[in-house]
Amino acid sequence: MEKLVNDVYLSGVLHFIKGDSCGENRLGKYTEFSLKREYRDMDGSNRVDFLRMRAFDPEVIQWLEKQEENTPIWVAGELRSSLGSGRTYVMVKKVQILNQL
Repeated sequence: MEKLVNDVYLSGVLHFIKGDSCGENRLGKYTEFSLKREYRDMDGSNRVDFLRMRAFDPEVIQWLEKQEENTPIWVAGELRSSLGSGRTYVMVKKVQILNQL
């Protein structure tokens, strides 16, 4: 079967997960964080989403450790589901500070 495309490109603000944010699975060690997105929902109410992210690349992890909470960021990655819990997350391939115009 050909590889399906599950690439995602998202923006929001960096949110560090409280408690244990490190883990390990068959892909290796990772750091988990959230991308916080605030917007107005279709019914007009304000909504806040916290999208789960996992960074496996040591360079990305080091970059994240230097950032502050609520930093506007852009994330490129692949939508995945963990084998154990089935939780959906984005496997981060690239992250950078969002250019503010």
